[in-house]
Amino acid sequence: ILATAALGGMYLGSKHSVVNDLTHLRAMGTVLIKNKAKAYPDRIFLIFEGRTYTYRQLELASNRLAHWLLAQNVKPKDIVCMMLQNHPTFYIAMWAIMKIGAIPSFINTNLQEDALLHCLTVAKARIFLFDPIYEEQVSTVEDRARGSGVTLYAFGEATEYNGKYTSSLAPALTPKALSAYSDNDTSESLIKGVGLKDPAWLIYTSGTTGLPKLSAAIVQHSRLNGIIWGSSVLSGMTKDDVAYCCLPLYHSSALYMATHISLNVGGTLVLARKFSVTTFWDDVYNNKVTINFYIGELCRYLMNRDPHPYENKHKVKTFYGNGMPPEIWNQFRARFGIENICEFYGATEGPGGIINLNRNEHSAGAVGYYGSLVRTLIRFNLKIIKIDPITEEPIRDRNGFCIECNYDEPGELLISMKTQGGRGRFDGYYKNEKATSKKIIQDALKEGDIYFRTGDLLKMNKDGMYYFLDRLGDTFRWHSENVATTEVSQVVSKYPAVAEANVFGVKVPNHVGRAGMVTLILRPNTELDFADFHDYLSKNLPKYAVPLFIRFVPSMNITGTFKQQKVLFRDQGIDNVPEDQKPIYWLKNQSYVPFTGKDYANVAAGKHKL
Repeated sequence: ILATAALGGMYLGSKHSVVNDLTHLRAMGTVLIKNKAKAYPDRIFLIFEGRTYTYRQLELASNRLAHWLLAQNVKPKDIVCMMLQNHPTFYIAMWAIMKIGAIPSFINTNLQEDALLHCLTVAKARIFLFDPIYEEQVSTVEDRARGSGVTLYAFGEATEYNGKYTSSLAPALTPKALSAYSDNDTSESLIKGVGLKDPAWLIYTSGTTGLPKLSAAIVQHSRLNGIIWGSSVLSGMTKDDVAYCCLPLYHSSALYMATHISLNVGGTLVLARKFSVTTFWDDVYNNKVTINFYIGELCRYLMNRDPHPYENKHKVKTFYGNGMPPEIWNQFRARFGIENICEFYGATEGPGGIINLNRNEHSAGAVGYYGSLVRTLIRFNLKIIKIDPITEEPIRDRNGFCIECNYDEPGELLISMKTQGGRGRFDGYYKNEKATSKKIIQDALKEGDIYFRTGDLLKMNKDGMYYFLDRLGDTFRWHSENVATTEVSQVVSKYPAVAEANVFGVKVPNHVGRAGMVTLILRPNTELDFADFHDYLSKNLPKYAVPLFIRFVPSMNITGTFKQQKVLFRDQGIDNVPEDQKPIYWLKNQSYVPFTGKDYANVAAGKHKL
């Protein structure tokens, strides 16, 4: 009987994914995050370049900065922008702002000029804390920011211990400058009026190219608490684990997952200044890391490097993140001896996501995996609908409803905003109803329903495995960032020689995501100064948003509603361009030069990385 029961359990676990499903079911509740700084004051929370910080040390430092903020008349629900690097001072600033009921707004550290100014002004920030390492970028908006009512202060690595540090742009919050302020707890009354539906953070999502059309995603306290609790359960992380994060802290993956899972369980977090393929395994080995948080490109970079002495001597059991390239999934696990790959999919502002708790080859490559139990009970809120490849709008039936895709058929993923517990949490974009409404579709499959549009193409097989295929529309992903093509086009079109520009992403062999390409029509009797054009783009766009390829065409294809068509150009890519439109050009040595067949062969062979 016992043997039969065991075999039956094995069958159910394999056939219907019961074990996998029960893990998900345990993560459905939501609780407020406990203050681990009070529970484990002397435990090490953070390790940064060999220096350790206990929960108590970081709490006292954030208390002191919080009292300074109060002295600047920062009030609950005010917004404080912060442009800080991966460093302990990021956490000190974030917690200080939240302790007084204010809202931290995290700014992408690649930004400058109009993109940076937009982030400050759209949030109506009262104070802007910037790490001195970004002084040159901040100087491009200094006068305009002050003219908009934003007060600048330098705070970061250079000010942490250097009491004599001075900034040329703004007062520096050195230990001496902050010494007059108490490190006692701030009053609980400051957060009594802050509700679960109020914003906890503003995040300029990885879809941000930082241009004026963009809005900050709102992360409400209820959503933040739910994600932290659920992710903590799904990750399996405990207080005895050591996590490693080399992702930029202004990204939701680093904040939601790496930081706050560690905080929630009372564990230890090893923070890297940035990802380095050279030192990754040294850091992981020397710090006895047990769980690493990743993005897809990181995994590919590790696979592409020569063997490292520590790549099989570490204690890492789990890689947790998103974007693991499906084609390297099993090889990655085998080469580095990783037991668990927890691959998730979701948007910073979205009302839900999916996850694949993968331990073998069975669901390798899937961004989500839900067996029949979960799909029957609670995952009915996910739908994949057919999309017109040209207009990128839903295809509807004769009754005006969207059409669901069949198994293994690509379509846009929709997430229901009406769940068993009521309306799903989509917090929208800060003070931008137009952008918010574009992400919502009503009466999609029946009257009265309401869904969040992810803007992504996925497919699901009959076993409940979800596979990410591509991004829809005006956004593509490159180097862990999402690039909005319409926003890049606005910058390109302002260059004097350009008459019309069409920006899109193209696939490049041996690279994750899509590289930016711009198709240009020049003004009559003009030529493009490639070096000057690149200089202009570099000053007005983040590095990851600067197009890597240029193509010239006699005319643009447009739809019946006078919208540019990107699909044909995107499909032609860099290796199927009509002969009469060659050569295309690529970015090399701060300029654009012809992209030859030999260049393509080198890229395809992995000899050149973009």
